[in-house]
Amino acid sequence: MATGKIVSRLHLLIDRCVRRYTEIEEVSSPTKEIEKDLLLSLSQVLREIQSWINEIASDSSEEAGEKTIDHEDETTAALYDPESEEYLCLERLVADLVGLLGMKSVHVKHLAGNILVEVSESLVESGSQWDDFIRLLCECLRLAVVYSCPIPDSEIGFGILRNILKRLSQEENEELLDVYLESVNSTLAKIPWCRVDTLFSHQHGNGERNSQGQNGTLGGTPTSEEATVFLGNFVQFLCSVVQQVRFAEDNDGFEPTHLILQKTIELIPDLLCWCQPKLESQSGSCMSRYLGHKLLVLMIRLTYQSNIKCTILLSWLEYLQRHFQGFLQHTLTRFEPDQDNCLEGSPFFVSLSDREVNETHSNHLQRLTVLLFLRCSFTLLYSNRHTNKHCEFDCRKKGMEEMFKWIGGQVPGDTFSDHGTYTKKSVDFSTSFVRLFMHEDDLLFKVLLQLLSIPLHEKELLNVEGHSLQDEEQTILFRLSTLFNPVILFCIFLSELHYDHQVLLDYLISKDIGASCAEYLLRCLRTVCDSWTVFVEFPFEGSTNASSSKRRKVLTENSEVEQNGKLHPQAFEDAKDCLISLQNSVVKLHQKKLFPYNPEALLRRLSRFQELCLSHE
Repeated sequence: MATGKIVSRLHLLIDRCVRRYTEIEEVSSPTKEIEKDLLLSLSQVLREIQSWINEIASDSSEEAGEKTIDHEDETTAALYDPESEEYLCLERLVADLVGLLGMKSVHVKHLAGNILVEVSESLVESGSQWDDFIRLLCECLRLAVVYSCPIPDSEIGFGILRNILKRLSQEENEELLDVYLESVNSTLAKIPWCRVDTLFSHQHGNGERNSQGQNGTLGGTPTSEEATVFLGNFVQFLCSVVQQVRFAEDNDGFEPTHLILQKTIELIPDLLCWCQPKLESQSGSCMSRYLGHKLLVLMIRLTYQSNIKCTILLSWLEYLQRHFQGFLQHTLTRFEPDQDNCLEGSPFFVSLSDREVNETHSNHLQRLTVLLFLRCSFTLLYSNRHTNKHCEFDCRKKGMEEMFKWIGGQVPGDTFSDHGTYTKKSVDFSTSFVRLFMHEDDLLFKVLLQLLSIPLHEKELLNVEGHSLQDEEQTILFRLSTLFNPVILFCIFLSELHYDHQVLLDYLISKDIGASCAEYLLRCLRTVCDSWTVFVEFPFEGSTNASSSKRRKVLTENSEVEQNGKLHPQAFEDAKDCLISLQNSVVKLHQKKLFPYNPEALLRRLSRFQELCLSHE
């Protein structure tokens, strides 16, 4: 299929479908008959474009490896010039399809959005004017926000941009992604957010947020449902954008990735303000839980993708304390094994009672809240910006205060009275903490990797023990090192898996969490080898009373660890057998070239672990 003037072909195809309907008066509210005819025409357009994409992909596949002569070099500049026929066709094409998004027909909007996504795909496949397309699309969506009520039409636009991004992520083309991020950032920067703020302030009757909302009646004020759907789609869109960003600390500050992250961070205070009334007025509803989930996910992703100012991190901690206090204060030691089966998305989920469904969602939100709290607090506690006294706001001290309050609410003070040993209470807390995250693999490894940032060297502990521990900072550091010792957490992690090496293997080869699991095992095995005595002597006082159901095999009998805790030798033997079995499995897969990545670094760590096991015998 010739791709030189694919834009003209797309324009003619869409123009034939759309033109006669756009000329009809009151087309924004079509009759049932007109809507039906338009849907049939749009469906045909969608199928035609999809067939073109398949043809282009097929032609590209046939031409791969062949030496071809490009005869279009001389005409490329002319084709893509803003005044060229092709560019004008692209303008009309985008304008026609975006215009359909304003129709009062959910089905028409859905089809028009799908066609825009397929147009994007066809231009990517053909290498024709995709840059111009995405810039024009973003500009049209911006104008829709400026000159019409941004809700609900704009939420459809964000959904289209999100679907285009999902397609781009499969291309693995950084140049296209940079153009996309630049276009989106430009759009977000030009949108009059004060007008959006006025609409939400007027809707909630929140005069203190924006005085403009007090005077007169604002035309086009969205309904509560429309506003909630808009916020959900917009936050979801930002989550997707941030997830695709490849952040580099040494960028010059003007790269598209840096700019889009910065703009998203700037929008967080407004988003929290707009969403909070929904979270409160619709507490317990599906949309309320969804909004809360997405807001927490967005902030968590931003902490991984950018160097956020300490004042912003403090404001997020303040927000968590004010609005998610229940999840932070909920005692983790009450979290028992199998309490959260995470059946959401499973056919069995519908069989749960309303109370059980709410508990499942609550456990998920608690995980996200605790993870964000730790991300913000630990950045303040351990970042070089604060430990080197470069921060003028004394944020490290404020981070200490937040952590002190959280630990004080979770663990009784007498837990740390015997500084020479790990007490049953401290290990019980660590066990409950791991259990909280065991049912969501991605969050599990995020939090376990986060806790590895705590300095936990034995010499430092002895130095702390030599003090009176009256100093709050020393107290916090000691308690963190006690509750989140990486060796102890690793022992608990293996115990919760019932020492089943197949589960570890599944983690390692997983497309989603394989890299995180490999990093965690590499770092933990090094720490275990450096702290061999602690590993061998766990569980100290037999403090783990049960294990989670996160395992591949079904155990027919409860072992001692599920009843009264294992003796030290038995726990050590089970952990040893698990890791050596894992080593053997990885070796076999690697030899057959079936392991998805190079595991040699991991195998070296496992070999070192095996050597120490042999010397221990």
